[in-house]
Amino acid sequence: MLLSPVPLPLRLVATLLDRASAPRPAAFGFGAGRVAIGAVAIAAPEPASRLLGLDTATARRAAILARMAGARDVAIGAGTLAAALRGGSLAPWLLAGAFADAADATVVTMALQQRQARGPVPLGTAVGAAGSALLGVLAAARAR
Repeated sequence: MLLSPVPLPLRLVATLLDRASAPRPAAFGFGAGRVAIGAVAIAAPEPASRLLGLDTATARRAAILARMAGARDVAIGAGTLAAALRGGSLAPWLLAGAFADAADATVVTMALQQRQARGPVPLGTAVGAAGSALLGVLAAARAR
């Protein structure tokens, strides 16, 4: 039996990244997830903002911004799903989603640093959005 020069945990991570960034399955996952998250932000902007650690008054004032972000996510998600279903070009949609996720990760991280948001949910959101941005870029590169 030959030993691999790459340790098992690194091989597992590489395998997971490879599978998670396969263009068409990634497009379905990103698209459906983005439509769902966007729809929640449109339908219930104050609770969605509170979940990110904003106080009630700030969440109320930020409702229009939450709806705008939700509409952006629904549009990008629907475009991604349509491209995946029709065999269209995935890379532009995956990159648009990755850019939006990178922006979300940056904004939430800044809010955490400035103590405008607090708690485990915003931290998880920032980390999740950064990871989603990375996977979106990888999937877009493979879709070309």
